Amino acid sequence: MDYFAVYQKALEKPEWYWNQYAEKLKWFDRWDSTLIKQGYTGKWFVNGKTNISFNSVSHSGEALVWYSEDNKKVELAFRDLERAVKHLAFILANKGLKKGSKIAIYTPNTLQGIISVLASAWIGAIYTIIFAGLGEEAIKKRLEDFQPDFKITATYTVRRGNRIPLLFKGNLNFREKKDSEELEDLLGFNEEKVKAEQIEANEPLKVMYTSGTTGKPKGIILPHGAWMVGDFTVFDLMFNLKPGDVVLTTSDMGWITFSRIMYGTLLHGSTFVFMEGAPDYPKERLVKILDEMRPKVLFTSPTLLRTLRKYGLKLPRVDYLATAGEIFDEQTWEYAKTFADRVTDVYGQTELGYVVGIPYSLDGIEPKPGYAGVPFPGALLETVDDEGKPVYNRPGYLVCKTPFPTQFIGVLNNKEKFKSYFSKFGYHDTGDIGIIDTPYIKIVGRSDDMIKIAGHRITSGEVENLLMEIEGIKEVAVVGIPDEIKGEKMVIFVVGDSNVHEEKIKEKIRDSLGPIYLVDKVIRINRLPKSKSGKVVRRMLRDLMLGKEVDPTILEDPDVINDIKEAVKNELQ
Repeated sequence: MDYFAVYQKALEKPEWYWNQYAEKLKWFDRWDSTLIKQGYTGKWFVNGKTNISFNSVSHSGEALVWYSEDNKKVELAFRDLERAVKHLAFILANKGLKKGSKIAIYTPNTLQGIISVLASAWIGAIYTIIFAGLGEEAIKKRLEDFQPDFKITATYTVRRGNRIPLLFKGNLNFREKKDSEELEDLLGFNEEKVKAEQIEANEPLKVMYTSGTTGKPKGIILPHGAWMVGDFTVFDLMFNLKPGDVVLTTSDMGWITFSRIMYGTLLHGSTFVFMEGAPDYPKERLVKILDEMRPKVLFTSPTLLRTLRKYGLKLPRVDYLATAGEIFDEQTWEYAKTFADRVTDVYGQTELGYVVGIPYSLDGIEPKPGYAGVPFPGALLETVDDEGKPVYNRPGYLVCKTPFPTQFIGVLNNKEKFKSYFSKFGYHDTGDIGIIDTPYIKIVGRSDDMIKIAGHRITSGEVENLLMEIEGIKEVAVVGIPDEIKGEKMVIFVVGDSNVHEEKIKEKIRDSLGPIYLVDKVIRINRLPKSKSGKVVRRMLRDLMLGKEVDPTILEDPDVINDIKEAVKNELQ
């Protein structure tokens, strides 16, 4: 089917579009209405009752393949996954947990972790996943906000050859025995009477916390059946998944990306491959797993691809390569094309879901390097200026003007925060800056990363993409700091070869962007501060330039802050 025809019809007749996907899934009760718009958002598949966990395990064949960091491989068939999920659901129910109970899951990428997620959904509990790499203060903030009735934890995780103790124990603690023994315990169960809870499509499934790189983490409440249909649809559109297809991810289960890929794969009866530990430890690790599994889809991040490119690794061919979570630069895109037949960036946010990418199952659309893709059918996206007026072919605030099934239904304990997403423009404000070259959408940065110099606006991402064209620059981050005369001035942090001189950087910006965009300082550093999800935390760079204290515990490597502090100090002397 033609993308443009489907896209237009999905906007005009959402029930026609979404019903065809919802009907591929299992429902206890069919919905009365596909969509009832409610102010800023909408209710989906109203009065339809389903269960995402039941839909995820009700298949045959291979369900999960897990790799330990020392390359041990464990496979789990769908029938065994269902048995383990039912067993843990039985245990949770016997502890008094039920539909609406809140369960916090604090485990690394393990089979026990995925079984915990699916068991929680099976009984209709509302779960949250706490990233195993977070610091104590970040965990504390999430637990204080979520107020769980029950906590599922693990004793340790493994990363880069080190066994790292996790920071607290819960009501149920895994990894007190060998992984193989715990899995055997979970599989030792034949009780068929543990029925999946029937959940109305708009009731809560989970609360996913934002990473906190832009401030206090927010508990984003996501709906059960509606989110299931939306996630299933997106993975159908992009990869045309079938039972038996293999999808491999390098993501961590603490982040929303992992949830999307896991459910999107299992709901299709496809095989989900994941790993514990760093995907580039040792350097050839991912190459070996790809060679062994030969997945249809590799879902990873631009940061990891840049690292693999730097290592000079040649990856085995895959049908599809998808990335998410950060800007996919054109150099990395070209590297991806050396081993992937089809490449797509995927754009979304925890609050909205995946709404931009390349829907390869539809005809008439091809990827455009440097752009995240095109809007998926059902998502009406627009870029607007400060007054909410549409702008094209130049940066604007990216808004979604239609409800979408994976859209959030609230912010936990903060109704005003939920309303704030819609108050500025009357539509869902993503908080991102985009450029629309119809139908393609380029994401150039967060609105927080907008730099205003003498009334002229530009995003950090635009400048960074430009500077990455300079030979010898490996990574770069650009921030704006206050200036009495021009409002803001630009500071550039560079990781690169010693022969990349400051004047060359300033000249590139002056010649490409114009003389108005003067660079105040170029600071050479060894590493950028990155969150544990791989995103550059520009806010910390800005704060360090302003002499503010920062909390390094959210970073992959907290020690990097000391190096940057020293570089800033030397530059300001």
